[in-house]
Amino acid sequence: MENRGLYIIPFKGLSLGSHSFDWTIDRRFFAAYEKSEIDDAFINVHVTLMKHTRFLELDFLLEGWAETECDRCLDLLKLDIASENKMYVKFGDDASEDDADDSDVLILPLDEDHVDVAQYIYEYAHLSLPLRRVHPDDANGRSTCNQAMLDKLKQYLVEEDSENDVADPYQEE
Repeated sequence: MENRGLYIIPFKGLSLGSHSFDWTIDRRFFAAYEKSEIDDAFINVHVTLMKHTRFLELDFLLEGWAETECDRCLDLLKLDIASENKMYVKFGDDASEDDADDSDVLILPLDEDHVDVAQYIYEYAHLSLPLRRVHPDDANGRSTCNQAMLDKLKQYLVEEDSENDVADPYQEE
C-alpha cells in the first residue's frame, strides 16, 4: 500500500498534553485502497493527539470535498466532506482493534511507539459521505443528473398494469 508510513503519529517521545498533526489527502491516497468509493478528493485532515499517562485520545477533523459516483446516473459527483471523529488508544498485552465496550478504541502492545492512522482517515472519509449520493435538483426542480442516462433508464422502466396486479392475500374484502 502506498500510504504505508505516511500517516504515522510517533507518540513515544511526546510530552503529556496536546499535539497536532496535519495532512492533505487526495486521489493518490484513495487509489492505494482497492475498493474505495472515492475517486478524487481534496480533504484537509487535522488530528489532535491528547497524550495522557495511560492512554491517547485522537480527535480527527476532516474538511474538504470528495468525488464519487452518482447513485442514479453514475456520473462523478462532487460532495462536501466535513466530519469529526474521536478514537482512543489504550495499551495492553494483546494488540486489537476491537474492544467489548467501544468500537472507537484501539489497543496497542505496551512496547509500541507509534500509531498509523491511514486506515482510520480512509474510513472516516467514507463514513462522511451521504448514504444516498445523487446530483441535486436545479432551481426549477429538475435533476442535474446526466440526461442521456436518465433517458436510458426511462426506456427500461417497468410500469405495473392495474388489471394484472396480484391481489393482496392479507387485504380484507
